[in-house]
Amino acid sequence: MKAYIKYYQILLLLLVCTSNSVLAQTLSLQQSIELAYKNNYQLKISGLETEGQQLLVKTTRELAKTNLDVQLGRTQTYYTNDYTLGLVQQFSHPKLYQAQTDLQKSRVVASQKNEALQKNEVVGNLKQVYYQLFYYQQLRLILAQQDSLYQNTLRIAEARYKTGETNSLEKISAEVRLQEINNRLRVLAKDEETAYQHFKLLLNSQQDFKLDFNIPLKRDTSVVINALSPTNNPLLSVFEQQTVISQQTTNVEKQKLKPDFRLGLINQSIEHHYNQMVVSGGIGLPIFTKAQKARVEAAKVNEKIAESQLKHIETQLNAQLNMLKMTYEKHRSSLQYYENFALPQAELMIKNAIKSYQSGEIEYVELIQTNQQAWQIKDNYFSTVLDFNHTIIQIETLLGIE
Repeated sequence: MKAYIKYYQILLLLLVCTSNSVLAQTLSLQQSIELAYKNNYQLKISGLETEGQQLLVKTTRELAKTNLDVQLGRTQTYYTNDYTLGLVQQFSHPKLYQAQTDLQKSRVVASQKNEALQKNEVVGNLKQVYYQLFYYQQLRLILAQQDSLYQNTLRIAEARYKTGETNSLEKISAEVRLQEINNRLRVLAKDEETAYQHFKLLLNSQQDFKLDFNIPLKRDTSVVINALSPTNNPLLSVFEQQTVISQQTTNVEKQKLKPDFRLGLINQSIEHHYNQMVVSGGIGLPIFTKAQKARVEAAKVNEKIAESQLKHIETQLNAQLNMLKMTYEKHRSSLQYYENFALPQAELMIKNAIKSYQSGEIEYVELIQTNQQAWQIKDNYFSTVLDFNHTIIQIETLLGIE
């Protein structure tokens, strides 16, 4: 009895684990994004680069190597040996150390902003592929409906052919139409597999999973339609930080024109009288400054380059946002036409055509023509929805919205 209870407990545990595994195989879009944050190699590399830049902050106040000099011989008199030990440390100006620290901290911020840019791009690509797969699912449903319709049509055509109501042309046409749909389904399956593998690559996942498409077909636009400018764009933020880095680089070069300092300690013997202590100090004056001043001027030129690049990117992003908004309006207007007029008419056309064909009111050719027109409307609608969603995602990516 105990063995049976133990076996039952193990079986129950396996069922629970299996159930959890099955649940884990279905991913929503948000879950996919969170998984990409953890696993995507591109994001891991960006994180490591930021970590490396943070560690380099500790190097900005690095002192020059300490000089230790030793002399042994007749340094004081010609008849006896003495020694001299010298310990000298050189220091840069304190403001140079501070400028170097500020510069490296800015590089850390730049690396963090580049990491945010990489995340933004990965999420944008992930959403694009997700909605591409969503579109393929809808297209498969349309093709399945057509397949069902033409299966019924083929049966009717075969029955009419047997009774002599029609010739073999109607039957052959139905078979060809059915094979054409099956071919489209095969092509669609390959397209889905390609997109699916791309999605797995973005997630850096080797395990198979299903995607949850239990969301509205059209992506929500409430966040993006009122956006006036791409002020939060991650790429713009990266270039803004580059201007800060260029300014601080110039400051570092300027601080190098300030003097250096030396502090030393000398221990020596004089005629065998040991531990004679001497403290020394010195200053390194920047007398020949032509080369360093040229570096300062070059750094100022790089500042102007960084500022120009920032303005160029800002202009490009604003123009891109305006074009995307116009594209959005185009697709929105088209969707209104389909949803308010074309789609209801298409459903009515299919319904009436089938009834008329089954009752013998219209010929097969008329049925095909009517259905093709109606299916084309549906196909165009879902294609427009895909373009609409892709446009919204492009706007979100440009605005830095997840």
